[in-house]
Amino acid sequence: MTEQTILHAAKTVFLRKGLGATTMQDIAAEAKISRTLLHYYYRNKDTLFRAILDSAVGEFIPKVAMLIELDIPLIDKAGLLVDGYLALLLEDPLLPHFMVMEIQRDPRVLVQLFRDKRGEFGEISRLKAQIGKELCIEGDTDVALAHIFTSLYGMLIFPFLAKPALDEVFFDNNPDAFRAFMMERKPYIVSMMQTLFASMKRAAVASAPASSSAKSKPARKKTKAGVSGRKVARAAA
Repeated sequence: MTEQTILHAAKTVFLRKGLGATTMQDIAAEAKISRTLLHYYYRNKDTLFRAILDSAVGEFIPKVAMLIELDIPLIDKAGLLVDGYLALLLEDPLLPHFMVMEIQRDPRVLVQLFRDKRGEFGEISRLKAQIGKELCIEGDTDVALAHIFTSLYGMLIFPFLAKPALDEVFFDNNPDAFRAFMMERKPYIVSMMQTLFASMKRAAVASAPASSSAKSKPARKKTKAGVSGRKVARAAA
């Protein structure tokens, strides 16, 4: 119970003061425990900050890995990811703030967290291969994966980052209203992802014939040149 109290207190202080300005004494005071007891659980505020991220993100990564490995279409995977992330974020609405805070402070910490958990994902190449196959993308799919990642997470996370303003302007600071809004938003996110997939596929298909045509033009020029050369040779004879 004490450790959960510390984590909750640390979240509150980190968001109020920022990581740089927060001291261990601030967290101890918020948790209403002694600084000695706080240090018994966590050596410093960086360790505590990492524990907050790891407790939330670390628990969800295996679930994401399981969804990625399912043998279902991309849009169905997107729908399941939306369901899972919304459940996580509605349970812990402050998580996106911590992620953004850490990305701005030192992105290597989050990157390392995902690398530590990467074994949960198996081969990400399987997902890339599925993207290439379903969206008709030839060659490297890293950029396509980046488009999918930023679109999905942007639509999920931004409302939580903007929650104070949304609550004030649209929801009369009613937490139930925000939750209802996010649940209503869920099918819209999936629909927008479906539109993104369709647009990416159209772009990939449209670029393929243009590439083939460009490669075939020099061959036609050579053929014409060859015909002209034979005509000149016959005329000279």
